[in-house]
Amino acid sequence: MMKVKRGTMKAWRMYGFGEHRLDEVPVPEVNDDRAVLIKIKVVQPSITDAEVLKGDAVREASKGMAKCLAEGKPMQFGHEYCGEVVQAGNGVTSLQLGDRVCSPSGKLHCGSCSMCLSGRNPECLTPRYYGVDIPGAFAEYMCLPEWGVVKVPNGPTDNEVAALQAIDSCIASVQAAEVKMGDTVVVLGQGPVGLGILQIAKLAGAGLLVAVARRPENLEISRKYGANVTINARDTNVVGEVKRLTGGSGADVVFDAAGGSPKYGLSGFDTVQQAFQMVRPEGRVIQSANLPPGAVELDSVLMRRNQIAYKNPRRSRIADLQLVAFWVACGRIQIGPQITHVLHGLEKLGEAIEITENKAKHHAVNPAQVVV
Repeated sequence: MMKVKRGTMKAWRMYGFGEHRLDEVPVPEVNDDRAVLIKIKVVQPSITDAEVLKGDAVREASKGMAKCLAEGKPMQFGHEYCGEVVQAGNGVTSLQLGDRVCSPSGKLHCGSCSMCLSGRNPECLTPRYYGVDIPGAFAEYMCLPEWGVVKVPNGPTDNEVAALQAIDSCIASVQAAEVKMGDTVVVLGQGPVGLGILQIAKLAGAGLLVAVARRPENLEISRKYGANVTINARDTNVVGEVKRLTGGSGADVVFDAAGGSPKYGLSGFDTVQQAFQMVRPEGRVIQSANLPPGAVELDSVLMRRNQIAYKNPRRSRIADLQLVAFWVACGRIQIGPQITHVLHGLEKLGEAIEITENKAKHHAVNPAQVVV
């Protein structure tokens, strides 16, 4: 059993948009029978964290953030981490001291609303958000209820565990696509989500796997992960090349894993519009990336004439995270090659955030990680 540090700890907290710093704060107390104290081993800022810290993200938690800022209450974000259980309440049954853990999403379900009671926890009506309602993993320790934590198996490294959460959503994307054995699959974007989709689509039986990105370092990893064809979108007509590869018909499935704010190196609405041009009649387009706020123009005539299915995947579940962890543990998918930047010490979190905001500048693939 690890000795629990008492007194104070370091925590990286946000005081305003673009204003965050390292503070000395009390170590959280385990005051609930079903809560656990977690020692953070590795943490990484997600793209969402980077957007939120600058005030560029419009998310479900925005009202809570505005209230915290108005009250002068600092916020402690961070939900992609690897930690170790060092203290547990008397009612905890699924976790033991020393277990390595991570969390399945950036929010906690309540367990008592109509959606939770019907078994649809990811659609909880009254969730609590990391940073706004619950102090997150940008610290040496964090305290969470047992149901917000997942034990991970031996096998993945601590760095890989910290990167699992970004990959678990890929299962829902591939399921939404109903990938069939032999399908031609195009994945637009080869960041963590696109690389995860690429590997899981391969496990699902995809035939020709085409990876599309704008950076050669990402495409090099795509080839390691099993892409049959890689296309650099900077110097290639992607739609024309996909049509050529498929004899003019188009792909069975196209995943948009590149859409999002161009400010953070993402493609805005461009890739989802391209997806409809390169998918075959009766094909499927899956919106895996979070698009920026605003309306997107889609060719409704093309969609109807070609009977194209456009789907958003369901939210991730705890079972998805557990399955991804198992796949990494037994070597069926990889995460390690994409973890390109690892810093040491919580005081380096600001640098990690800057790298994550500017991946192309730093030749980073995964968000930069911090070993706490």
